[in-house]
Amino acid sequence: MLKTIPYALRAISQRGVVFLFTYFKESMWFDLRHSTKTSSRVPKEEQSIDTGSAEVTNGLLYVASFTSVVKKSLGVAKKMLGAERYKTAHFIDLGCGKGKTLLVYALAHRGQGTPRAVGIEYDPTLTVQAKENVERCGLSTDDIEVYTDSAVNVLEYTQSETLIIYLYNSFQGETLRQVLEQLKDTPHVLIYVDPAERTMLPEFGYQIEHDVKGKYNADTWLVARSAALTS
Repeated sequence: MLKTIPYALRAISQRGVVFLFTYFKESMWFDLRHSTKTSSRVPKEEQSIDTGSAEVTNGLLYVASFTSVVKKSLGVAKKMLGAERYKTAHFIDLGCGKGKTLLVYALAHRGQGTPRAVGIEYDPTLTVQAKENVERCGLSTDDIEVYTDSAVNVLEYTQSETLIIYLYNSFQGETLRQVLEQLKDTPHVLIYVDPAERTMLPEFGYQIEHDVKGKYNADTWLVARSAALTS
């Protein structure tokens, strides 16, 4: 939590007190409630990864998702899929970082019979931290499993015919293109937060169903239907 203080001070000077209140409500409050450590950012230069890999070239810093964005976007996904199909859909967070989104999802769906949530993270240090946060939150591998791998290998971890893919601008460029290519024949809903490369989506047949322009990158998001997902 102490690591967030320098960021908070910079945020006040750059964006004002309102943003600091929003950041506390959407990021820090979750950690205080659940004894987790998800809110502090991890710049790309501080990540423990092989700097020569293509994924690193396209990867970005870790930023925790806003709690309300996770909940609202999942609500949209549920309406799109319908309650029964949503219950059997497999939730996968690509570039899950310290696991904040996975925790919000698992806590909201605990005991409802949904498939175990999966996080894929290329930084092994962040993977360890995500697993520690799962334990701190009182959850287990029955609820969440986190793997150190490239998001390009997403189909190796799927447990259902229908997926809900969550992506908080964790990577761009060729890595994103390869991921979307892997997913194009699999029915899924894409939740894309801070959708910096949204112009890539039509190339893979996505239909944007819900589009939110927030005040910040963290509360700007869309939900899209894959071409393989039928009504």
